[in-house]
Parts: sequence; structure tokens; C-alpha cells
Amino acid sequence: MKHLKRRLTLSALLLAVSGGLAAGQAPMIPDWENAAKFELVASQSPVRPGDHLEVAVVAELDEGYHLYGPEEAFPTATVVELVEGGAFESGEPAYPPPIRRDLSGLGEYDLYEGTIAIRIPVTSVLERGRSADAEVLVRYQLCTDNACSAPTSTTLELSLPTARAGAPVKDLHSEIFGKSR
Repeated sequence: MKHLKRRLTLSALLLAVSGGLAAGQAPMIPDWENAAKFELVASQSPVRPGDHLEVAVVAELDEGYHLYGPEEAFPTATVVELVEGGAFESGEPAYPPPIRRDLSGLGEYDLYEGTIAIRIPVTSVLERGRSADAEVLVRYQLCTDNACSAPTSTTLELSLPTARAGAPVKDLHSEIFGKSR
């Protein structure tokens, strides 16, 4: 009886790991730790008092993984927010348009795949002698078509050089922000 129970438990585990695989396919064990890379970038440098600029959360997802759009309640929607108390005040984040996909009969969902950039308009509230630091909290749930990680969050940090009012600035990351000047 004890051996039967072990065999049934092992069989259930193997079915869970290999569920939906065709004959000869190796089971995919999701790499939740490394399948998504996040970075926080800015549209200009340096930052002057009162500047209106943007920061962006850039998410790079490995093939076969996705995040949920900001309107999805379940699983966990992808949400970004500027952490208060830094050198910037935040506007509303601008999320890219998600793609709509049917997930193996689970229903249709708004998803992000590949590389995306979520832009956040910010205004510099620099005070004399203060650095231009920004922190953005990202809440998300990374999934494949067959499984999801636990909901999680990460905090991204960015420190930009500062300059006096009227000093020249350089546009950065035109592939994300375009030309602003």
C-alpha cells in the first residue's frame, strides 16, 4: 500500500510537470527567477529643477513567458508606481497596448510578451543639494501558458545627475521616448 501511494504521488507529479506535452517533448520547468528582466530608464540627463520628463520601466520577457495587462484582475495585473518621497512627482503611467490571447481554454486575457516599456511622466521637485533619485515599484505575476509564479514585486532605482536651471540636457533612449526637444 505504501509503495502504491508513492507511485501515485510520483505519477501525479510527473503529469503536472509534463502536462500537455507531445510524445518526445521534454518538460519545461519555468525559470521564474531569470525569465523577466526589469530596468528603469529616464528620457533625459541631467535633471534640472522643475523639469518635466519621463521614466520608463522596461521589461524584457523570455520567449514563452508573459505578464498580464493593467486591466486584468486575475491573475495579477502588472502595475507600476513611483515611490513617493524622491526627487520627482508622478503622473499616470502609460501602459503599452496589450495583446489579447486565448490561454489553453482558460479564457482570453490581455498580455504582454517580449519587451515592453511602461512610461511614467514625472516632474522634478529637486531641492538644492538633493540628488535626482527615483524609485518605482513594479507589481506583477510572471506566467507561461500553463503555469504562473506567485505574485511578486520589485523596486527599481535610478539616480540621475543634476544641473542648474537652464543648463543643457541630453535626450536619452529615443527608441522608447522619441525625440522630446
